Amino acid sequence: MNSYEQTGYACLENFFSEKELIAIEKILIQFHERWLFDHAADYEKGVLNSHSLTSGEYLNEEEKAALFEFISQDKLAELLKAIFPKTPIFLNTQLFFNPKNADQKNYWHRDIQYTGMTVDDQKKAIQTQNVVHFRIPMKSEPGIELIPKTHREWDSPKEFEVRNALNGCRPSDALERGEVIKLNRGDLLIFSANMIHRGIYGNDRFSFDVIFCDNIPEIKSFVNRDNLPSAKILGTLKNKVFFDFL
Repeated sequence: MNSYEQTGYACLENFFSEKELIAIEKILIQFHERWLFDHAADYEKGVLNSHSLTSGEYLNEEEKAALFEFISQDKLAELLKAIFPKTPIFLNTQLFFNPKNADQKNYWHRDIQYTGMTVDDQKKAIQTQNVVHFRIPMKSEPGIELIPKTHREWDSPKEFEVRNALNGCRPSDALERGEVIKLNRGDLLIFSANMIHRGIYGNDRFSFDVIFCDNIPEIKSFVNRDNLPSAKILGTLKNKVFFDFL
């Protein structure tokens, strides 16, 4: 995975078979429909993702087990071993969809900016800490726009102004170094949550993200125990080392 280490992302086309996607697609749709029913007001206000599919009451134990079986499969485990310097841990899951308002603007961000860290601490953290999204589109979509190498490099002055809406800039403004990665059903996009990125809305997007991170206290504190597999499910999993760490 030299491309990931150099640029902060890697796109693997046709990584998943149709059979593999069908095994979880119905579960993802069920979660989404139930979540939308309970979060209609949030959706009206512009929310465009949900999280924690493996906790709560939206999915039953059998459905959660199917998701964990998918997440823990060997070919994903091999990629995790190639990307992370040491054995990573499972952090969470997310679903990404279009905002209700088709005119809603997307926004540049680094996930780390929402942690409460100071800017100086963020600059230090991206040099050593790893949080990685595995994005799995259920439908062909415009994808995501990334600024390569910013998983380890800090913003240019202009990028910082845009990302933080400073000096008249907006987080949706175009950035010169942005690179658009279009995604098709079956693809896998691996990207660092530390890098500057933004989603691109449209084409009825519906993507499943699985997030892994370093097994270190600074990030581990964000793990919700409820998202982890039950003891019964854990006992059935391949590569349980990613999930059995608390």
